[in-house]
Amino acid sequence: MKRIGIAVTDPGDWTAIALNDALVKASARPVVFRLHDVTTSIKEHNRLYAGNTDLGSLDAVIVRDVGGAGGVGVSGSDVGSDIGIGGGSGSVGTGSDTGSSDGVGDGGGSVGVGDGGGSVGVGDAGSSDGVGDGGSGGSEDMPYRLDVLCNLERSGLKVVNPPEAIRTAANKHMCSYLFREHRLPTPDTILTTDLDAALDAIRDWGRAVVKPIFGFKGMDIHCVVDDEHSVKLLSSVIDTRGVLYLQRFIPNPGRDIRVFVVDGGVPAAIYRLAPPGSWINNLSRGGSHKRCEVTGEIAGLAVEAAGAVGTVYAGVDLIEGEDGLQILEVNGTPSGRGIYEACGVNVAQDIVKCVLDMV
Repeated sequence: MKRIGIAVTDPGDWTAIALNDALVKASARPVVFRLHDVTTSIKEHNRLYAGNTDLGSLDAVIVRDVGGAGGVGVSGSDVGSDIGIGGGSGSVGTGSDTGSSDGVGDGGGSVGVGDGGGSVGVGDAGSSDGVGDGGSGGSEDMPYRLDVLCNLERSGLKVVNPPEAIRTAANKHMCSYLFREHRLPTPDTILTTDLDAALDAIRDWGRAVVKPIFGFKGMDIHCVVDDEHSVKLLSSVIDTRGVLYLQRFIPNPGRDIRVFVVDGGVPAAIYRLAPPGSWINNLSRGGSHKRCEVTGEIAGLAVEAAGAVGTVYAGVDLIEGEDGLQILEVNGTPSGRGIYEACGVNVAQDIVKCVLDMV
């Protein structure tokens, strides 16, 4: 029987539970562990373990999320699943994105952490996806978690998603750069520390979106124009974060598309709709979801975007602009809950089948 690890932040997260149950159904043994709890022993031989589980004894690891708080933060569960791996230098106001969150969750029940099987109860724990450490973790905690995944991969263990893909997907700068490098449609973007250069771009575009390079759940995202208020906001962002990430605002029908990609296929997609009077499509920011028919164009773009970032499975966010579909970003630790609620498709089963085929 294959022993497959599930790396989680919150064992009660809906997607973690779905992965656990899918492994049991596939006659594999799930081993749920929190990356926060991993100990690395560097003595005569290198050893990584969580509780009584030697992680080197696993056949593969599925990374549900990386989790954490502190100076380098990652979020990834049912209300969000977007990872922000970067300096936690504080927030600049509040706002939202044209889309970067999948699934609305109550958190679910709890999954036994350790080597086990059987099914797990789903309840109403109310946990916020991916920030499930209750505020634990410091500035070195997140790099350590990613190092753990890298070392597991280095030891020959199959890790899905690969840690480098998770790191890249968390970085909006690198995603935008790779999309354009692969000649994929994505909004014009500028990164700069020069306020005048930023204002020139806004004047050229008419309207822009300023986002954290490392961010999640549509937080600290603003729509800006060429006015005094925006100048103050941009100056504050430069002072706080050190660099501006500005993207051309794409007029759209008040929704975006979250496409779930697994191993080069697209099992389902959803529209995420902004509430009345808002441009915010994030489900965690009050948006709603409904089923989206997967066309050849939608599937093709999403698969190419996921491939550009290096993910095996991903949530790819597309926006419907006047000139056609454009790629906003790739989520390397997406929730499956929104897809399941809107489409009745359990993407955890697709992920598990893909991983088991690899080992």
